[in-house]
Amino acid sequence: MREFYLRHKLFIDRASFFLIITIFVYVFFAHLMRFLGPFFAGLIIALVLEPLVRLIEKKLRWRRWVAAMVSLLFFVVLMSSLGAWIVSAVWNQAVGFVGSVPVHVEEFVYRLDDANAWLGRWEEHLPEAWDIPDIQEMILTAVTTLFGDGVLDQGRRFVAGTPNFLINVLVAIISAYFIMADRKNIFAFLKNAVPRWLMAQMTQTKKGLVRALGGYFRAQYILMIMSGIISIIGLLILRNPYALLIGLLLAVLDFMPVVGIGAVLWPWAFVSVVMGDIRQAVGLMVIYGIITIARQVMQPKILGAQMGAHPLASLMSIYVGFRIFGLLGLIIGPALMMIFIAIREANVDI
Repeated sequence: MREFYLRHKLFIDRASFFLIITIFVYVFFAHLMRFLGPFFAGLIIALVLEPLVRLIEKKLRWRRWVAAMVSLLFFVVLMSSLGAWIVSAVWNQAVGFVGSVPVHVEEFVYRLDDANAWLGRWEEHLPEAWDIPDIQEMILTAVTTLFGDGVLDQGRRFVAGTPNFLINVLVAIISAYFIMADRKNIFAFLKNAVPRWLMAQMTQTKKGLVRALGGYFRAQYILMIMSGIISIIGLLILRNPYALLIGLLLAVLDFMPVVGIGAVLWPWAFVSVVMGDIRQAVGLMVIYGIITIARQVMQPKILGAQMGAHPLASLMSIYVGFRIFGLLGLIIGPALMMIFIAIREANVDI
């Protein structure tokens, strides 16, 4: 058995490493993410700021903990300023939108009355056994069912979850500082805690994995920005006064595979048809079609270009991951492909 292992050591080690990482990735995203999410976010922040920390250490000759604190403060101020600008712009449009809601609701009800009157005239020419339901009552029931209790529940969850969100952000920032300030000792501890052969494999694949991981997130941001730009341009063409607000919302929804932009555009198009605004309904469906087609066509290509894989391999990783793990597989599939590429590129025998 030992002779067989030594003869096929490279293949066995890499296959075992890939299997262990596959199990770890699934368990982490499926079960541990809700517990370790802030620390994972802190790790990502620390890795992003590491070049800045090293630059400050080298150029200004400051202690590492000072360089880490300055870098983190710069990051927090930058993100806070950017977030404040976005929130301010979105808030201004949201206030205007909320102020115009009564007008839109009144117009919508007026259109429903017209539709009911039109159907009532047709009902007179139908057999007695045929009965046309009241559209206004049907839509009111549907809206109440879908959004009544749902909106209240979501509102309660949002209010209840705000402190938890703030705590997670605080934990992520603090953990990022500790990781940056004591990077050497933390990674030395992890190195000693991991079995030697596994650590050797991780060392071999580290460079390729970091490059592929960064490429994956860059690809997702590119796709999200693309969806946002298409949405904002399309809404501006439709002369919608809330193009920025709705465009940002659609970009975020497009980033979330569980929801998607259809959750907004399809109901909106239906309401537009009822209100007699066929131009807007067609325009919304065109926006939906362009974003959907662009994402389906560009996602494998962008993922492949950013991660160093063929677009067909990227498409297969997305589809196979989805078929095996469900919606979670949209993340796990490309993640496992990144690991496989990194292992394949590590050609040095250990």
